[in-house]
Amino acid sequence: MLLRRPFARRSLILSKHIYGSSRALRTISCYMAKSQSSSLPSPVVSNERVAQFVKASYPVNPQSIQFLGGFDDYNYYIRDSAVGSNETKEYVFKLMVEKDINFFDAVTKLMLYLSKEGVTVSLPVKCIDNNTGYTVRLKKSCLVEERVEEDMLYTELLLTYLPGRLLSQVQRSSRLLYNIGEFVGNLRMTLQKFSHPYFETRRMDRDLKHFLDIRGYMKYADVAEEREHLEYAFKVYSEHVQQNLPHFQKGTVHNDLNADNFVCTNDGEFLGLIDFSDAVSSCTVFDGAIFIAYMMMLDCTNPLEYAKPAIMGYLSTASLNEQEFDSLYYLVVCHLTQSTLHALRNSVIFPENPYRTRTLTESRTALKTLLKTPKHEADRMWRSAQQKGPSNFV
Repeated sequence: MLLRRPFARRSLILSKHIYGSSRALRTISCYMAKSQSSSLPSPVVSNERVAQFVKASYPVNPQSIQFLGGFDDYNYYIRDSAVGSNETKEYVFKLMVEKDINFFDAVTKLMLYLSKEGVTVSLPVKCIDNNTGYTVRLKKSCLVEERVEEDMLYTELLLTYLPGRLLSQVQRSSRLLYNIGEFVGNLRMTLQKFSHPYFETRRMDRDLKHFLDIRGYMKYADVAEEREHLEYAFKVYSEHVQQNLPHFQKGTVHNDLNADNFVCTNDGEFLGLIDFSDAVSSCTVFDGAIFIAYMMMLDCTNPLEYAKPAIMGYLSTASLNEQEFDSLYYLVVCHLTQSTLHALRNSVIFPENPYRTRTLTESRTALKTLLKTPKHEADRMWRSAQQKGPSNFV
């Protein structure tokens, strides 16, 4: 059981379940999981206070609570052992600085939809008051015992905990990568059937549809060779991708299919998907490009070859049209550029954070390696991959 693992090791997967987690919180969690220190900032809201609010809002009676950390948002791991039962239920409780209520409605409905469609995800727990739904809004003065200068609003939310280990933490066989790629291809078709007004109007620079919005981040790139690689991405997006955008299939996308968002069993079987905080209505091929880019970032020695099983799995089920397939190489280049520029920017804002350094190293390496492979060679490899199946992997 994951519960028996050291806390610093467990903190990463627990916090990643939270669909509204800020990237600052992810940074803290990833840092804790990779450091030897288990020290955490003191919780702003005491465990006793959290227990009171959880019992008042949800059909849960916390038996143990563990603070997970956070900046503006605060996160707690909760165990609930029912009286007279050997069953232990696990949750993640989150106190979030007030966001657009439509955000919570959109992501909650997305998670419930995916669960209904057979996708394993952590789920929101409904409040005792049926009129409230899944979230409760509270003033900070209600949460803390001391006097507060600014009585900001918070939203509380309880999610079921999905036990397992992140893809980034397990031994990754070719079969496992293929199976996850296959899942991502099928997810594309499932998400095409879901829509929400919030996702339709959401605009974010991490959406490849708005890739050109981050050109201003080029000021953080000061190495000539790297600037050349990054400028290439903006060039091919303007000259090739943009003209194909009208032909791309549209739908909801997860938009952050990295190795920290796939949950696996302890013996290395794919289990489920977490963290829908970046979901948006966009072009469905973007999820495939993002997934391929992140799989390449898992291996700095030979990224394209390492990601090949994942690419094969994805292409076996994704049903790309000709314009999408023709743009896939460029879209992977663009996402690696996107990751590199965000990491460069964040390395200035968070200079002492090792997680940002790791992300920057991985995206730089994958981009440099991919650009050594001409597009026609990558296309040929990927077209060949569509004809092959999982029998290649043992």
